Amino acid sequence: MINLISRLFWGYQKTMREEILLLKIHNAIKEGKNYYQSVQGNWKMNAKRLASIKYVVGIDKQKVVCVFVPNEWHIIQDGPEKGRKCFAGIEASNEILSTMQTNEEQLIKKFGTGSAIAYASLSEVK
Repeated sequence: MINLISRLFWGYQKTMREEILLLKIHNAIKEGKNYYQSVQGNWKMNAKRLASIKYVVGIDKQKVVCVFVPNEWHIIQDGPEKGRKCFAGIEASNEILSTMQTNEEQLIKKFGTGSAIAYASLSEVK
């Protein structure tokens, strides 16, 4: 019984975590996309994390260049992109952008080798 409660509590804690989605966008920028188009999708990521993502940060050439606040997420249902996620949202305030830029080095360290997606806890940058 205690083990079950521990697992339920741990699951609850994980869902309550506020996260930052970090995205390398240099290829999209090279293609001529603007910052919003570059970060909005289509990303291969775990759907369970979507509710906890508070900010989406675009990183171009090791620099934080944009931050967006996702208002809603969509999962692509058909075609070769099926299962990938995209969002609709608004640009974050200059204060949030500045905070992310101040923590840029720490955020960039979150990426694995060759990975275009990483996550950070919001508590790490506040």
